Amino acid sequence: MARPHAPRGQGRARVIDAALELFAEHGVSGTSLQMIADHLGVTKAAVYYQFHAKEDIVLAVVESAFDEMRGTIADAEAAASADDATGVALAGLVDLIIGHRQVMASVSRDPELGRILESHEAFNSLTSRLGELLLGPVPDTRRRVAASVIGGLAHAAADPLLADIDDAVLREQLLHLGTLLLSSGSPTRTKATS
Repeated sequence: MARPHAPRGQGRARVIDAALELFAEHGVSGTSLQMIADHLGVTKAAVYYQFHAKEDIVLAVVESAFDEMRGTIADAEAAASADDATGVALAGLVDLIIGHRQVMASVSRDPELGRILESHEAFNSLTSRLGELLLGPVPDTRRRVAASVIGGLAHAAADPLLADIDDAVLREQLLHLGTLLLSSGSPTRTKATS
């Protein structure tokens, strides 16, 4: 008697979940389609039925993050002022980082995952638009440095020093620090003491 098949959407979701777990443990380059199949207890052909290449699985793993980023960008672009747009973009970025800690950890640790994302035009377009929103209408040197540092917030998701921090607390701290970085005041200089 043949085994009952899970509906296609459910099968895709199982592959994505297994891939995310294996990517976090072994990296993208260290995870094969056969490993995903073995993890699920299915044949490699069953994985191929859902996805034709590992790159397709990678893009599916990050698709919900892409969707959230699209929503954040749309909300920020609809904001009443440039300052409001920057605030919406920052909050959306922080929420994305917090909501997808495992994916963000994989992105920051795995060069293969970064390579796949950077070769994906939609990803480049989204990150460019988000960057422009963080830069604001007058991207002076200070603002460019601040936006670059904020771009590094994604690494907070992967930092073992922060692994025990509750999501709500980490969100609050990242928003606070991001807001300080983007504030219009100039950094104060202190005299070096000998």
